[in-house]
This record gives sequence, structure tokens and C-alpha cells, in this order.
Amino acid sequence: MAVVMNWSNFSNNWDLKLLSLILAVIVWGGVSGGRTAELELTVPLELRNLPPGLSVANPVPTEASVTVAGPKILLLKLRSERIIIPLDARGVGEGTTLFKGLERRLGLPREATITRLFPATVEVRLIRSKTVQKP
Repeated sequence: MAVVMNWSNFSNNWDLKLLSLILAVIVWGGVSGGRTAELELTVPLELRNLPPGLSVANPVPTEASVTVAGPKILLLKLRSERIIIPLDARGVGEGTTLFKGLERRLGLPREATITRLFPATVEVRLIRSKTVQKP
């Protein structure tokens, strides 16, 4: 006995078939997106609000290497975002300042965990700028 497939057999209960497909995609996304993975990012370091009359006297790294662990779907989203680490020099005087806790400055979602950050601290030495006065 041969089964003959025609369009009427396929289109019966189309609403249930569509619902089943949608539920299958949701379950697949939940299972595959919930897996934990790691992503390595190169994040720019941005020195902001440098006080007037001061300049940077030492080489300061321009980027940091960050390894983030979390759900795959979240890491895919992070890859496309512009992430920076701001170093706010507001209120800093002449001398050496050590910027610590760079991981808190990233503003990552709670589900993301930083497993590696290099450099973990940034040292900035500020000196008085030498300005040339016009005669």
C-alpha cells in the first residue's frame, strides 16, 4: 500500500505544525544558547578627563585583553558591541596614579564572568605640562 502525499495532507492542521516548529526553535535556542563558552576580546583603554596643565609622562597601554565566559548567545552579542574601559583622571594630581578594578569598568551583563584581564592595573604618571609662552 503506497502513501500518496498531496498538498491537502500536508496542509491539514497547519496551525499545530507551525506552533510545533516555533516551540522546537525556542527549545533549541535555549539549549544551545545556554551552554557556557569563552570569548577573548581586545578592549581599548581610554584615558578621560585629564586635568588641565598635566600630561602623561609614561607609556600607557592602549588596550587590554579580556577573556569573558558566559552563555554562547550572550557572547555572540558582546562580540558585536563596542566595549571600552574608561580611565577617569578627573581629580587626579601630579604624580603616579594606579587604576585598579578595570573589570568593574567594563559594564558587562551579570551573566558574563571575566576569567582573565591583562593588564589588571594601569599605571599613569602625570607631570606638569611645559607650555611655551609667546613673546
